[in-house]
Amino acid sequence: METIAPAVLIVDDVADNRRVLSQALTGLDVRILEAHSGPEALAHAAKEPELCLVLLNVRIPGMDGYEVAEQLRHLSRSPSPAIIFMSAVESEIDRYHEACELGAVDFITQPISPPAILSKARVFLELFRQRRQLEILVKQLDTLNRDLVHQTRRLQLTTETSHQIASILDNDQLLAAIVELLQQRFDYDCVGIWVADPPPPNAEYLTLQAGRYWTHNTLGPSAALRIPIDAPKSIIVHAWKTGRLYMTNDVTTDPYYQPYGRLTDIRAEVSMPLRFGEGMPIGVLDIQTRSDEPFSKGDVLALEALSNQIAVAIRNARLYAEVTRLNEKLEAQVDKHTRQLQETLQRLTLLERDKSDFIAIVSHELRTPLTLIRGFSQMLLEEPEILANPSWKRQVEGITNGAFRMQAIVDSMLDVARLDTRTLQLQYQPTDMAKLIESAIRETDDALQKRNLTLQVQDMQDLPEIEVDPAELRKVFNELLSNAIKFTPDGGKITITGQLLLPQRSDEDLYIEVVVSDTGIGIAPEVQDLIFSKFYRAGDVWLHSSGRTKFKGGGPGLGLALAQGIVQAHGGHIWVESPGYDEVKLPGSKFHVVLPVYQA
Repeated sequence: METIAPAVLIVDDVADNRRVLSQALTGLDVRILEAHSGPEALAHAAKEPELCLVLLNVRIPGMDGYEVAEQLRHLSRSPSPAIIFMSAVESEIDRYHEACELGAVDFITQPISPPAILSKARVFLELFRQRRQLEILVKQLDTLNRDLVHQTRRLQLTTETSHQIASILDNDQLLAAIVELLQQRFDYDCVGIWVADPPPPNAEYLTLQAGRYWTHNTLGPSAALRIPIDAPKSIIVHAWKTGRLYMTNDVTTDPYYQPYGRLTDIRAEVSMPLRFGEGMPIGVLDIQTRSDEPFSKGDVLALEALSNQIAVAIRNARLYAEVTRLNEKLEAQVDKHTRQLQETLQRLTLLERDKSDFIAIVSHELRTPLTLIRGFSQMLLEEPEILANPSWKRQVEGITNGAFRMQAIVDSMLDVARLDTRTLQLQYQPTDMAKLIESAIRETDDALQKRNLTLQVQDMQDLPEIEVDPAELRKVFNELLSNAIKFTPDGGKITITGQLLLPQRSDEDLYIEVVVSDTGIGIAPEVQDLIFSKFYRAGDVWLHSSGRTKFKGGGPGLGLALAQGIVQAHGGHIWVESPGYDEVKLPGSKFHVVLPVYQA
C-alpha cells in the first residue's frame, strides 16, 4: 500500500505570510496546503486524512482563528492535528490559555522566524508519525487479539466437542452428534461425514453417513448421496485419495469442486481425511460455507486436530460395535451351552439318583440270600462228612469266604447309598485313636503275612481321645490299609503315623492327622482326585482281578469313595500325595486323614 506524506495546513489571509511559511517548511517531507480564510481551511481539513499540523493566524477576516480551531475539534480524525497559533499582536498572547483549550500546542508572534517554525514543525511531524505508527500497531494488536480470542474459542470448542464425541460409542449416534456439534458450534453452513463403502481396500464409493446443512436439516445415509472413488471432479474424493487435507476459499475457480444434492451457493470448502494408522482413510470430514470470510489457518489447524479425534472416536465406536456383536454372540452361545449343561446335569442327577436307588435296592435284596448262604455254609463246615473230606471242606470254605466278601461289598454299597442320601447316622463317642487303628490292623494281619509286608506303626499313646463314630472310622482305616496292601509289592513296607495339629489362632479347633504311607507303585497326579470317586478303578475294567489283598487286585471301586464320605461326615479331610505311578521305581503313596478332636 502506497504511503501518503503528511500534510501541513497554513491558514493566513496574507499571501506573503503564507509564502514565507511554505518556504520555511521546504526541507520537510510534507505536503503544503494553503488557505486564506477559515471556511477554506475547514474545507481542506475535512478532505485531508493525513493532516498533521495547522499554522493558524488568529487575525483572519470573517471567521477568526479561534472559531476555526473550535470547528477543527469537531472533525472526526485520528490523530488530531497540532495547531500553532500565529499573531502580529502581542496582546493576543494573553489568550494563550483559551487557545490551549481549543487544541493549540504553541502560540508565536509574527514576523515568523523560519528556522524556529521549521524546528517546531519537525518536532510535531515526528510526533504525528509516531502517533500514526502507534495507531497502526494498536490496530494490528487488536487484530491479533481478535484472532487469538477467535482461535482460543475455536480450540475450546474443539476440546469440548472432542470430549463429547469421545463418550459416544454407538456409531450412528456418534456421526450424527459430530455433524450437529460442528455445525452449531462453529457456525458452518454444511458439515458431512463421508465413509468409504465398502471399507478399504475394497472401497468403491464415498457415501454420506451423516450430514447437516444450513436449514438444520439432517442428511442421513443415502444411495443418492454417494460419490464413486473414481469421480474426476470431487474435493471429497481428492482428499480421500491423497490422504491430505484439501481447502479452497473460492470453489468457483477450484478444479475439483463439484456440488452435491441441494447444497448450492457454496463459497469455500475444506475436506479432511479421517484415518488412523498408515492405511487408507476410513472416510472424509467435509465442511462447506457460504460466508465471504475464508477459512483461516487457525480454523484449519483446529479442524485437523478435531478430525484426528473424530477418526479415533469412529474407530472406538466400530470396535465397541464389534465387541458388542461378539459379546452378544458369545452370550447366546453361553446361554445355549448353559441350557445344554443344565439339561445334562439334570439327566446326570436323575441317573445318579437312579444309580443310588439301584444300589440300595440291590444291596437290600442281596442281604437275605447272602445271609442264607453264609449260614448254610457255616453249618456245612460243622458236618463230619464235610470235615472228613478235605476237598469238600475247601469248597465249602470258598463258598463261606466268598459270601463274606460279597457281604462286605454289599455293606459298602449300602454305606455309600446312605452317604449319598445323607442318611448316615454317626454315633459319636470318645475314642482312643491308637486302639482304633490297632483294631483295624488286626483285620489285615493275615494279608500282611501272606504278602510279606512290613507294617510300622508310630506310638500314638500321647494323642488325645477324639469324638468319632469308631465303627464307621474303622472302615476308613480298613480301606486305607487294604489299599496299601493291594498296591505295594511283596516285601514292601507300610507306615502309619499320627500327630496332633496345634491351632495357629486361639479360635481354631484342634485336629488329629493320621498318615498311611506305603512303598507301592504310586498314583499318577491326574487321577489323585478321581480315585475318591465311586466305582473308579485303576486299569482296564475288563482286566479286573478280584482280591482284597492280592497285588494290584481290583475291587468294586467303592472303598476310597466310602472313606472320603465318612471322613467328610466327621468334618474332616482326606487326600493323597504321590510323586506318580511307577511299577519299577515304586515311589509310594501317602494318604492323609485329618479329623477334628471335638465335634461341634
